[in-house]
Amino acid sequence: MRYILFLVFSISIFSDDLYDSYILESKGKYADALQLVEKLSKSESNEYLYQIRSAWLSYLNAEYTKSIEYYKKAQILTPDSIEPKLGLIKVYTALGQTKNVESTCKTILKQDPKNYIARTNLAYSIYQLGNFKDARKIYESVLVDYPADLEMILGLGWSYLKEGEKQKSKESFNRALKISPQNPRAQEGLWYAGK
Repeated sequence: MRYILFLVFSISIFSDDLYDSYILESKGKYADALQLVEKLSKSESNEYLYQIRSAWLSYLNAEYTKSIEYYKKAQILTPDSIEPKLGLIKVYTALGQTKNVESTCKTILKQDPKNYIARTNLAYSIYQLGNFKDARKIYESVLVDYPADLEMILGLGWSYLKEGEKQKSKESFNRALKISPQNPRAQEGLWYAGK
């Protein structure tokens, strides 16, 4: 009975517009969902949930500048939280702002050294910047914790290949093919490693 009362109370403290925004999002109507939540985020600018929700919906609606602003507002409201920083990684990635991705990931990792999302995005961003040795080290560290992570195995293989370590890259690509036998990126990597 207490649980039901709590549930009813917790649902009633947030607006129907918030609930409706989730329904609209599930239907792919991001602009409509954003419009509902933006009203809430403006009328209650100190409510973290409205800021983070507006940021997410702005991202889905490809309004990246607006998304960044909302994520930064959410971060100000909860300075120790990681969630807004993770959102920023998605936006910066969509914008191709690799240096911002790298910087944001490093900030998260100071606070949470094992954060999977920050580690994997940092590895990829460093790879994109051409720092294959450091990318390889991060891919290797993630694979210690997640040995069957296909994306990390592929990243490791390509890092080895870019460093000129063809035998190690072949081992990584073959490992990837055990997980995903027809994987085109692993097959392509093996082809380049065989040259």
